[in-house]
Amino acid sequence: MKKITFWVVVMLSALQLQAQGNNDRYTTEVDKKLENIDKTAISSNILLDRVLSISSILNFNQGTRQDTTSYQHFKQVWYELNRASYIKNFASLEKFEEELRYKKYAKNTIPIGIINTEFHYGDAGTATNPNIQFNRSAQTFSAIPGKNLFVKKQTTIIAPLRNKVIGNTVQFKTDSFFRLYKFGKRIKNLQLFTNGTSFNLISNYTLTGSTFTTTYPNEGLKTLRFFVRFEDNTTKTTYGKVSVSASTLHLQKHTALLPIWADDDLLFQGYDETQTYRGKNEYRIYYDTKNGDKTLNKPLIILDGFDPGDKRKIDKTDVGHNKDTKSIIELMSFDHDNNSATENKDLVGDLQEKGYDVIIVNHPEYWIGNGSVTWRGKYVDGGSDYIERNAYVLISLIRKLKAQQQGTEKMVVIGPSMGGLISRYSLAYMEKKHAETGLEKWNHNTRLWVSFDSPHQGANVPIGIQYWLRFHSFNAAAKENLDKKLNVPAAKQMLVHHHLSGSKTPKGAPDFRDRFQNSLDNLGMPKNLRKIALNNGSLMGGNIGIPSQEILNIRIKPGLVTRLTNLYLTGLLFHFEGIHSNIFFSPPANTEGVIFDGKVRVSTFFIGWNLYREKHLALSDNRGSYDTSQGGMTDTQNILYEESKISNDLTKLFVKVRRQLKVKAHSFIPTKSALAYIGSTVLDEVIGNKDRTCTGETPFDSYFAPQNNEQHVFLTSENVEWLTQEIEGNVQNPSIYIPSTTTITGNNLVCYDQTAIFSTSLGASCIENIIWSTSSNIEIIDNTGASITVQTTYANSAGEGWIKATFANNTSITKNVEVGKPQT
Repeated sequence: MKKITFWVVVMLSALQLQAQGNNDRYTTEVDKKLENIDKTAISSNILLDRVLSISSILNFNQGTRQDTTSYQHFKQVWYELNRASYIKNFASLEKFEEELRYKKYAKNTIPIGIINTEFHYGDAGTATNPNIQFNRSAQTFSAIPGKNLFVKKQTTIIAPLRNKVIGNTVQFKTDSFFRLYKFGKRIKNLQLFTNGTSFNLISNYTLTGSTFTTTYPNEGLKTLRFFVRFEDNTTKTTYGKVSVSASTLHLQKHTALLPIWADDDLLFQGYDETQTYRGKNEYRIYYDTKNGDKTLNKPLIILDGFDPGDKRKIDKTDVGHNKDTKSIIELMSFDHDNNSATENKDLVGDLQEKGYDVIIVNHPEYWIGNGSVTWRGKYVDGGSDYIERNAYVLISLIRKLKAQQQGTEKMVVIGPSMGGLISRYSLAYMEKKHAETGLEKWNHNTRLWVSFDSPHQGANVPIGIQYWLRFHSFNAAAKENLDKKLNVPAAKQMLVHHHLSGSKTPKGAPDFRDRFQNSLDNLGMPKNLRKIALNNGSLMGGNIGIPSQEILNIRIKPGLVTRLTNLYLTGLLFHFEGIHSNIFFSPPANTEGVIFDGKVRVSTFFIGWNLYREKHLALSDNRGSYDTSQGGMTDTQNILYEESKISNDLTKLFVKVRRQLKVKAHSFIPTKSALAYIGSTVLDEVIGNKDRTCTGETPFDSYFAPQNNEQHVFLTSENVEWLTQEIEGNVQNPSIYIPSTTTITGNNLVCYDQTAIFSTSLGASCIENIIWSTSSNIEIIDNTGASITVQTTYANSAGEGWIKATFANNTSITKNVEVGKPQT
């Protein structure tokens, strides 16, 4: 859940807003308010007032205006028209996007979308000459005999159905599926002008099926001009923009990406699927540079984590990589001397120099069974697909690597974030099947498994942020984030509190979260290898913010031009007055509190009212607030804050935004989740003062965690050094942070012919790695690890002495004692 686009400001219609919180609920309420109104005049079957329109459809390309659209804007218009339609006789946004995926257009192909249809909106008239009666107290509408409040308009919007293409030779393609025409003037001819060339997209009312090609001399943002001639010979010009990136900049520097499909015995049926499907991944081998050969000798696998839409490729030069996202290679880099001014170290490169063949696995988008006459297949977004299906593909990859490998070196598997769950499931499942069958194909041949800040007991995105996205899902971009980042299988499997549960207390997505966690727990951890955890969450109880604290509030109000326009366009049913939304951290343990409060303000005949308000509460259990718990952090609310900034001076005339960010980040992977902790469930407990492998409170053989919370999947010179030592076979101790107040307890006198017992103020801490030492006049006669029993070295011992305890992190404390005969 690393990036969520803040779209409210960017796409706000400054001249007209009808408001809605939850789409279905609001549309139902609007229909009730208008149920006594004769709708015969709505010949288009589309009433825009039934949705919140933020696409400026009332003004876009109207009259002599020549506006510029984009792929995102086109989708928003399509989305609004579909939801505003009484008769759903054209594709929903979901079907629209599914069709785009199914077409599998080449990276240099731009499909063209065409919207040309009539729609209606309500015209209330004026307070002195109304077209509809408005009840101020009840905020309801009723008809005025002889009055028609519905106004018809036609919109024509033509756009490239891509934000970006790869390759300077670009193809343009039309398709009837992406053409929306219901009523109004038909398009007789449509021409596209770009790069000094023109193409006929529609000729004599017929959509051409040809592919048109042009070669741009340089990359950058390109303007597409569309010239429309209607059936009455009137004309319109409109524009679209698309980014062209030259293919020479995206030549892969490394070996090719290799596909890997799950074997026949590793098909998986998802919780909401009716049959099994074969999973797919892709990988690249970065052979070692120490020996310089291209043979697989010392395989080390690194898996990608949660990545909806496959925005994060293995390398930043790979085709399709989002430049605003770090590649997997870049995520595996670190600041080697904690100085941001110096060049980062490349962990993958370091491992290659040490003789390891690094295999990086990516989870792509793909189709299963595509091409059938009767069934087009199933689309799978590998970066957000079921964890089990990706785990089965990893098993198939391990089998393939075993067959290719030279020598007997066992593998190392590193799983960052969700990759830790995928690899855990794979390795444990293979051990289970190997024990049952004894077949070599189930032998994982792995000596070391690294879980890198992985959510073994669930991940967390503040439930207030989830409700914020749902509240604003009248926008296509917000709905896309909701559907593709929260309502996908992997997110529903991992999130400890999911909005689909409808629960105040932390509860996952129904039929997903508990089912997955139970399956994971029943399978257990892999045992026939060394397993270590590399975590970014603190061990010392350092919370992130304060429970119930307001973390972000955003106020969007009309600007001066919008208010002046509202005075002029008094006929709108709803004049936009503002959107207010507040997000709060979940409350402290066993406490109830507000986590989201949002409302939309409108006015009718200058009478202001809340068209819609939504408020949600949460009740934390005895674990405490997940949002503020110690853990690997991510900055979701900060992304919302940063992207709400208005930089365009023109936009500032139409919209005013007031923002307050109280806390930038939240806990994403709680520390105890990353450790698969089985002690106390209190999330903010200090656990860094003991060796939790010794106490049995974590199943890992060792772990590294910082003293202060860090960003999720964040490498430092310290944790990389610890990890590298483990990879090289040098066993490392768990991270232990001894409080400065720790002392050695025991008598201040060691008397001749008597024994004395000393321990630390940590109590029976099960710190096996304490090294006890004493002065020469004192000897240790019993050592339990947590305490020692001593006596004087010889009969005449006398004078000063000392007892020293040195911990695994090289911290030591000393107690001075008197040594001598008992006083008589």
